[in-house]
Amino acid sequence: MCGLAGATAIEDRDRVVASTGALAHRGPDGEGIWCDPDDGITFGVRRLITTDPGVTAGQPLISQDGRFVLAFNGYIAGHRRWIADLRARGVELRSDSDAELFLSLLATTIHENGDPATVLWGISGQYAFALWDCHERMLWLGRDPVGIKPLYFVEYSGGQLAFASEISALRKIVPDRPDPDIFQNYLAHLFVPAPATGFAAIRQVQPGELICWQGGKMDRRMICAVGSSLASPQGCDELAINDPVVALRRAVRQSVADAMDADRDVGALMSGGMDSGGIAAIACDIARGRGQKPPPGFVMQFDSAAMDETPRARQLADYLGMELHIVPAPQTGDEILAHLQEALTGFGAPFGNPSVVLMQALGRGVSRHVPICLAGDGGDELFGGYPRYQAARLFQLWHHVPAFARRMVAKHLGAHLPRGASRFVYGATADDDPAFKYWNNRCAVPELGAALQIPEWDPNGGAYGGKYGDPYGDLPGQMMAFDQRVTLPGNQLAMSDRCGMAHGVEYRVPLLARDVIDIARRIAPKMHLRGGGKSVWRAAIEPMLPDGYLRASKVGFNPPAAMWLAKVGPLLWGSGLQICDGLFADLPVTGTRRAAYWQAAISGKAPDMALCLWALMVWRLWQGQVGDASAAAKDIKAGIF
Repeated sequence: MCGLAGATAIEDRDRVVASTGALAHRGPDGEGIWCDPDDGITFGVRRLITTDPGVTAGQPLISQDGRFVLAFNGYIAGHRRWIADLRARGVELRSDSDAELFLSLLATTIHENGDPATVLWGISGQYAFALWDCHERMLWLGRDPVGIKPLYFVEYSGGQLAFASEISALRKIVPDRPDPDIFQNYLAHLFVPAPATGFAAIRQVQPGELICWQGGKMDRRMICAVGSSLASPQGCDELAINDPVVALRRAVRQSVADAMDADRDVGALMSGGMDSGGIAAIACDIARGRGQKPPPGFVMQFDSAAMDETPRARQLADYLGMELHIVPAPQTGDEILAHLQEALTGFGAPFGNPSVVLMQALGRGVSRHVPICLAGDGGDELFGGYPRYQAARLFQLWHHVPAFARRMVAKHLGAHLPRGASRFVYGATADDDPAFKYWNNRCAVPELGAALQIPEWDPNGGAYGGKYGDPYGDLPGQMMAFDQRVTLPGNQLAMSDRCGMAHGVEYRVPLLARDVIDIARRIAPKMHLRGGGKSVWRAAIEPMLPDGYLRASKVGFNPPAAMWLAKVGPLLWGSGLQICDGLFADLPVTGTRRAAYWQAAISGKAPDMALCLWALMVWRLWQGQVGDASAAAKDIKAGIF
């Protein structure tokens, strides 16, 4: 795992060096700077050693013929098998690092006039990279198809290009100004959806995107897409899979084995849930097969017994023979605010999921023991774990009730129902489009006009196929496809990357390997959603877990947003009236409504309002963080944009 930075303008070399230094937390084990003596392009890399600690594996890597220079962040699944195969065919590789493998594969493809997108489609892993072709004076930027690793870029000064792994580092090369137009999208998603970033000129390389820059001009294409080979499923539940449970178990096991194949110690998160529990069980079995100790486990402990999953994690750790490390959750307002501000610095953009506070604290705890940690990210999105997918499934029946009757139920009963049922009837008053948008919109304050950003899917079934990217065409599938494409990379994966790398920890996510995704997408949503969700995944891992472990309800990694607001709000603004003014400031919400929203948010009875006002508080904190730097940006030389 590494931090990358670079720029094509010769006059920005010193800025690239500064940008690289700002990424030291992502790569505490070394730094490398490379400058093209002819064209002025500069690469910087901070390295976290995970494979091959030798000097020859240091970055940036230069191909043996001197034509290509690579800056690489991530890991390639099965890299040792790839390397052994290439060497058996006579290919010379100077190190055993996955970055060396990556460089060899890309260089060979380009030498043979092939398309880099083709070879990248055949690679499973998590990565972001920059490749400079010295002969063609061409820069390639790319990001893995799932969007696990980040990469940002900006065009400036008449066609120049700069890039970096984090926004704050990139702004040391090009100090861009905030983009106020992302406010409504941010509130709806709780993050800034790609390709926007929160800044006017800086953009994200989108998941699966490959960018080619040459002479001030850019060409953009897709490497691949999650499930792209399944654009036209034949309406089968098990597309070419005789036994989905066996196929899924086999694919996840291989993915876990690949993720554990490192030259550093590897741990495993244990939240008490199905995804992390299944991965931990497989990892322990693999470790024993290799004659190794089981990986250490990590869990976050809460004071409240209703939220704490330490007992379940301890039960599983004892069953698997794992050493369990317990990381205490932040409790005081000062602790919560400090972790939040630290996280926002890492994101460089507003990020409204309060779980980031927990992930920031967890990353620090994990870093004291291991630099690599397995995580269960992607399980809910791939295997149908979120309750809103069940709501979408139920909607297919509820939709047969006349629309006027559904509206009457929402009008007269909605406010009196439990939260889940209330959101269902309010969202299900019309057809599937309004339902989709209502159930995915996180903003509870209607005056703010929050709106989802929905990608324009290829209507001909190209990259993703089907409405909202779902090849099956039903509402549950649309919800799952949208989460895989937009919410997963923008929310959970971004949080894992920033909060892990803030402390030099590489989270590896075995459930998002290419083969695992392929199998999950071949199974129709209705099959995933049987038995309350995750039916296939549950069947795959149940034999490896303690009896009854999966029948217990999971608390979820959800912080007490209402309690946290009540603690942090006074630290920022003081009294209730001042808090309301600080939160809503110039927004079109009356004083009476402001107070009502605030009281509802901290009451503990309105979790959607608490989440919304937490996101609004984060927006204000982010504005404060970028304010001074944005003022300084006005002093940049004329014509930089």
